[in-house]
Amino acid sequence: MSKLFEGLERIEAAREHFKGASFMSGLFIGQPDFSLLLPEPEPAEEKAIGEAYCRKIEAFLIEHVDPNEIERSGISRHVLDGLLEIGAFGMKIPKEYGGLGFSHKNYGRVLTLIASWSNILSLTVAVPQSIGIAMPIMLYGNEAQKKKYLPLVARKAISAFALTEPSTGSDAANVQTEAVLSADGKHFVVNGAKQWCTNSPIADYITLIARVPVKKETNNGKSSWHAVADGKDAEEKVHSAFILDMKTPGVVVTQRCQFEGCRGIENGYMTYTDVQIPVENLIGELGSGLKYALSILNIGRAVSVPAICLGMAKQAWQPTLDRANSRVTFGKAIGSRQTQQIRIGKMATDLFAMESLCEMAWHMADQKHYDVRIEAAITKIICSEKSLKFLNDAQIIFGGMGYETADSKRQRGEPAFGMEQLVRDITMYRIGEGATDILRPFVAREGLNPHLENIKNIIEDGMSVSELIKLTKFYLPWYLSQWKRKPIPERPEFRYQHVHERLKYSEQISRQLARKIFYAMLMRREAMRDDQGRQDRIDIVGEELFTIIAASLYAQNINQDYAWQLSNEIFRSSKKLIQQTLRELIFNDDENSQAFGRMALKGEFNALNKGIIQRGLNDYIDKSD
Repeated sequence: MSKLFEGLERIEAAREHFKGASFMSGLFIGQPDFSLLLPEPEPAEEKAIGEAYCRKIEAFLIEHVDPNEIERSGISRHVLDGLLEIGAFGMKIPKEYGGLGFSHKNYGRVLTLIASWSNILSLTVAVPQSIGIAMPIMLYGNEAQKKKYLPLVARKAISAFALTEPSTGSDAANVQTEAVLSADGKHFVVNGAKQWCTNSPIADYITLIARVPVKKETNNGKSSWHAVADGKDAEEKVHSAFILDMKTPGVVVTQRCQFEGCRGIENGYMTYTDVQIPVENLIGELGSGLKYALSILNIGRAVSVPAICLGMAKQAWQPTLDRANSRVTFGKAIGSRQTQQIRIGKMATDLFAMESLCEMAWHMADQKHYDVRIEAAITKIICSEKSLKFLNDAQIIFGGMGYETADSKRQRGEPAFGMEQLVRDITMYRIGEGATDILRPFVAREGLNPHLENIKNIIEDGMSVSELIKLTKFYLPWYLSQWKRKPIPERPEFRYQHVHERLKYSEQISRQLARKIFYAMLMRREAMRDDQGRQDRIDIVGEELFTIIAASLYAQNINQDYAWQLSNEIFRSSKKLIQQTLRELIFNDDENSQAFGRMALKGEFNALNKGIIQRGLNDYIDKSD
């Protein structure tokens, strides 16, 4: 479909790398394969290794890491060196290359623990392993690159990932940095700039995504891109991935970026001026850089960001309960008041939901034959959104003490818990590695994908009678099948009453969602490409169903009263949201709000600026030089 979902077609660049089984793909078309939810159990010895390492990390953090000092002045070199020495930067690297060879589940456990002490340190540890040079080399690099670089980043060197540019955020295909093959064919010459590159000020190596001028050549019937010297007569400029040594002349970190939160993070703006990268530092194939970039981001979405969000929420949980029980207003502890009990109850269910989703996503990611793109995106969305709400609610319970900095409270001998820092920091995880407003259309795209090619002619140009008959023969049995209940697989794990009930509900809603998606496609036709409101609703139903299922199976695994109680509450509240969202997938008033938005953008509401010293965005540019 040439026009439908214009802009989202860039996401397709990563699709061919993920051809395994996907639970969520089936759910969106009314055919959820519940057996995919029960992969091989985690080996007991593997879990023991992860838990033992968590204790090792815990001891290191308590003895050597001051989270408040990281907030004030960043991470000290002795902390980084200590973590390198105990292998914290090589958790995902195979043992044969000097790493620890951890599963995704153990990796997530460690990141959660570190984030409960310092989310900045957890992010610093996660970046090299999720999106630094280790992952692209492990997935797409050659053996020489693996032997040379993996032992380095496992124990001695820190790496980073350079994709985002001043004009390129979520639109990753718009990269402008170029890498041109030299006349002698020995190296690529890079010119351009990258921004918001986490770890770049302290990195020894980075994965650089740049565009290479190329020509297409055909050998034995197979076409491939070939770089052209000095960029002459290039037919195209294709995204490619490189290993860049940060000591290379011409690489300059011009600025350590400062943010609302995450103040201890090392994040830089970099420029490249005639930087020479040896040709042997090309990772994989020319033209595959965007595919590589988007595919490795799945690790961050499935494991790293959810783990950090979970760790931050857990860090605030007990102090929030303590505050609610000890803070007295008008003669009563605020925890005894209905408003705060409702708030804390919702926080408990959200914390359990996040933990359930993390367990499910990490376990799925460990199954090499699974396609976890959608599960990764949903887990990232839910954990970032719920942790943001969780920490904002915690700050409300803390009151003024939650707005004051830890250092300020420490001066009076008050508990120096950094509630306001957590609130500032958490917003970044909603934005980084795929903002919610970008990931939701991505997930919806997966739900719509089965229909796109089938009905493209109806939506765009109309179709002939013969094509219509052919399409009817396909869709009539498909549509009728969406009204027929499908049995839940006979598995011991699914026989428990609460689990079976929720799987039956999810199967029913899955078929209803599939029908609604089809209705929306026919009703909106080509306009569906820009209908992000409906796209978001498709995703939200998927999010809620995945959460119900994950929480139910996690509760069964724990098999304690508290887990079943929280799982039951998640089911109750999710059902209400699902029914509302399904109704609004077809009938909603989005167009009214959208119309007002368009009017505002055209300046029709400029009277709202009345009464202030009006300044536009460009008025804040420093013109003093």
